[in-house]
Amino acid sequence: MVVQLDQRQDWIRSRRHKRNGAKAARLRRQFIRYILLTILLLGGVYVFQHTPWKLADPEKDISISGNTVTSAEQIEAVIGDYLDKPIYEMDPKKLEKRINMLRSVKFAFVRRYAIPHPRLVIEVLEETPWATFYSDPDGEPEAVIAQSGRMIPLKDFPNVQQPELKIYGPQSLKMTNADVGQWASWAAYISDQTKEPVESIDMRQPFDVRVQDGDLALKLGTPDTTLTRRLGRLASVMEAIEPLRNKIEYVDLALDNNVPLKLAKKSDLPHGILN
Repeated sequence: MVVQLDQRQDWIRSRRHKRNGAKAARLRRQFIRYILLTILLLGGVYVFQHTPWKLADPEKDISISGNTVTSAEQIEAVIGDYLDKPIYEMDPKKLEKRINMLRSVKFAFVRRYAIPHPRLVIEVLEETPWATFYSDPDGEPEAVIAQSGRMIPLKDFPNVQQPELKIYGPQSLKMTNADVGQWASWAAYISDQTKEPVESIDMRQPFDVRVQDGDLALKLGTPDTTLTRRLGRLASVMEAIEPLRNKIEYVDLALDNNVPLKLAKKSDLPHGILN
């Protein structure tokens, strides 16, 4: 019995020793982990503090693509107050919103990178020019009307392509994407019937819109829901117009029931009405 008691005590002491050893080993491993984690944290802080997070040279560290009208200087100017901030403080959405404020820009996409060095990548989708705007037919062009209806001032964007189609209107003229689409459709409809491209649309008088189509002047009146139907009568009178083309001041499409021809003042021919 004494021998069994001694063996049991030895076994208990052995188990206690092993548990103490395992606990000590576990503590040593945890201590090593803490040391390594501390070293990593301190190293990360050191690297974070000593890494040049700001753009060193905006001309080299900002990459801009897709801008044929908008200059890099104009883009950098609208985001200029962000360029002194660290790259991780720059919000791409806010930068995109700033760039979208430029009238020639339709959409902007901004990405930021920290490796191998801080830099910004900017992709621009610009407005598509539709017509050149004049407030005075005898004056200089002032803006370009984009397909979205947005006015792009030529003084701010001198590189913008000036379309051949001219729009005369008040300086307060505002157009939407739907307006541009409708007028583009009407202009195409006129060209299909006359076989001549529309050169200009005079919107200075909203109830007396005029169109110059080659050497043929058209009076459209009010551009309301009946205009498409009124324009449809043009093809039926083109044969009668041809002999008088050089004597006609304008073709009046403003009326619903007939198409009067206004002859030039120098002509001795009476005014005619084509039904």
